[in-house]
This record gives sequence, structure tokens and C-alpha cells, in this order.
Amino acid sequence: GSEEPVTEQQFKDAQNKPAQAKETFYLQAGAFQNAPDADNLKARLALVGMAASVQTTTLPDKGVWHRVRVGPYTAIEELNRARETLKQNGIETTLIKVRDTTAPAGK
Repeated sequence: GSEEPVTEQQFKDAQNKPAQAKETFYLQAGAFQNAPDADNLKARLALVGMAASVQTTTLPDKGVWHRVRVGPYTAIEELNRARETLKQNGIETTLIKVRDTTAPAGK
């Protein structure tokens, strides 16, 4: 699939139109080259009641990265509540849209 950072307005727009491919949204709390750093952030998120996952990926010319993400979200209200909880705990996030390009168009 493909993924990209999106704005909150793009998220709202995506909710109001039929998806051509399956799209899910995550809040990315961090990306680290060191796996223990990603695990530490995941544990910190758990302490504030947020279930997170670590996704390991290899980026061209950048090597292996461990992304710490909360989600997926499909409702803007739920996403905003999670983002506010994280912000109150000093954790800034980036909204990420992940599109599953293996899903048939229009399904």
C-alpha cells in the first residue's frame, strides 16, 4: 500500500466521499532508527491509555525505521480525542493516511 501525511481537513474530506481504495488513518507519535526508543515511546503511550503499535520499515537511502503509531481511526471525533489526550501528555503527532492499494477500486 501507500501512505502519506495528511491534514485534518483532508481527513474530514475523505470521510465525506466514497473511498476508491481502502483508507485508514493513524496518529504517528514518532519514528526511530533504534528499536528500543520506539518500544519506550510505545510503553509511554500505554501509560496514558493509548494502545500503539510499532511498524518497522526500510526507507530508501535512510535505512530501517521503527514507526510508533496509534490507530487506526475512521471517525474524526475519535481521532481528535486521541490527539488531544496525547497533546496533553506532551506527545505531538502527525496524521498519516494509509491506502491499501490491494483492495479493488470501489469496494
